[in-house]
This record gives sequence, structure tokens and C-alpha cells, in this order.
Amino acid sequence: MKKHTRLQWLGFKFAGIFLMISMLAFIYLTARLIPEYQLYSMITLDNIIIYNGKVITALGGIPVYIYAFFFSFRTILQKGVERLKKGTLIGTIWGLFSLACFVFFMCMSWIVPLGLMALDYTLCDEEGDVPGLYYASKPELCKTIIANP
Repeated sequence: MKKHTRLQWLGFKFAGIFLMISMLAFIYLTARLIPEYQLYSMITLDNIIIYNGKVITALGGIPVYIYAFFFSFRTILQKGVERLKKGTLIGTIWGLFSLACFVFFMCMSWIVPLGLMALDYTLCDEEGDVPGLYYASKPELCKTIIANP
């Protein structure tokens, strides 16, 4: 193997390993850093709902991270430094599924506030000290919310 070919091979394999590690880190951080109480308040439709569109979009991105992890794993197992010649059926199906999940959750992050307004929830951001993540069933409840310092 020539020297420049060996360096390309090493770079190719290390890039795949780096991508695998970064995708595992993204999955771990997404699962670990999303506050459960935000999802719980959305599911139960309590008097006060904490809503953050980024949380919903991040949940939709998890299948994309899984797809990228296995794609990089497949490139590591490949011989040489050529591009992948043929895709697998499960990879094509999972790729389409992950793309559909991400697009669906991205659209949902824009539609959920409209749905909350249709359910007569009001956005609590009148005075500026309360973040715009809170929706209350009655405007009086907005005054009881204490912002975290």
C-alpha cells in the first residue's frame, strides 16, 4: 500500500470513528438533557404547560443520529477508501423513516403552539421576567409562575 493511500485509509477510518463517537454523544445528551417535566406537562395538559419547540425537534433528530451512527459504522467496515457502492434495504428504509420523523417533529414544533392557543391556553410573557415557554389555562395563573434565576 502506498504511503498516501495508507494516510487516506487512516483518515477515512478515524473520520468514521469520530462520527460514531459524536453521534453517540448527541444521542446521550439529547436523552439526558431534555427535562422530563416539560414533556410530562405537554402530555397531561395541566393548568400550566411548559413548552419548548427545541425539545420536540431534538426528539425528532434521534433517528437521524442513529442512522448516521450505523452509516459511519458501515464505512469503517468497508475495505479501502472508496465510496459505498450499494445501499442496504434496511438502511434505505431507516433513512427515509428518520427523515420523515425529523420533518414531522419539526412541523409539530411549529403547530403545537397553535394547538395550545386553540385549546384556550394563553402565553405567559406579559412582563418579560417569565420566559415565553409557559402557557396557562387562565391568565391569572401566569402571575403565579416564578422564573428560575
